[in-house]
Amino acid sequence: MNGVILCMYSGGLDSAGMLHLLLTSDEFKDFAIHVHHLHLVNPENRALVEQAATQNALEQMRKSGYREFSYSESLHRYPAFNQQIVWDADLCAFMAGNICNATPDIRYVALGRTKTDIEHAGHDFQGRMARAQAIFRAVKSLNKNPSEYIFPVAQLTKREVWEMLPPEVRAHTWSCRRPIYEGNRATACGQCISCLALGIAPPPQKPGPASQPESGTPKP
Repeated sequence: MNGVILCMYSGGLDSAGMLHLLLTSDEFKDFAIHVHHLHLVNPENRALVEQAATQNALEQMRKSGYREFSYSESLHRYPAFNQQIVWDADLCAFMAGNICNATPDIRYVALGRTKTDIEHAGHDFQGRMARAQAIFRAVKSLNKNPSEYIFPVAQLTKREVWEMLPPEVRAHTWSCRRPIYEGNRATACGQCISCLALGIAPPPQKPGPASQPESGTPKP
């Protein structure tokens, strides 16, 4: 092995596509894969359904014969300050840097940034990503580990990621940022930026259980 690739896995479509490539592409076959999921407990209230999506997708990948990978997770509980929520990318960068500090064999940190994000998310997105990378470098500066960011699905649109994934895997993805809960059931809101980007329809009358979240169907 040439070292480890740390896959920062959110439970969404982009991270599922990223992990699929890491585990199946010849480009990454000489690297061990370690998956890390951040439980983001914040006012958007999506931690439960993202956790379910993550566990179900990883279980499905194991059942489907994907090559082996290791797994860890961390809990992050934080409120909004004056309606401003801590950016996911900042927390992801902070944890990735610390994991690299604790694991000298990590050569790359993989993030699920797609062509759709790069081309259509605007300057604000690019600025936030640059800030996150600066946080990663600052945290990781505590050691000389040469790890760096890679973006395995950067050449693919969200639609292309959807089409690339096996149906049994993409069925266990969750990208909505404001899920609607009814007991232990959740549906996509159909209104947040992630739902609009994927073309997810408004929630059905009978939502799926949170342990098997419905990711919606992107429009052509």
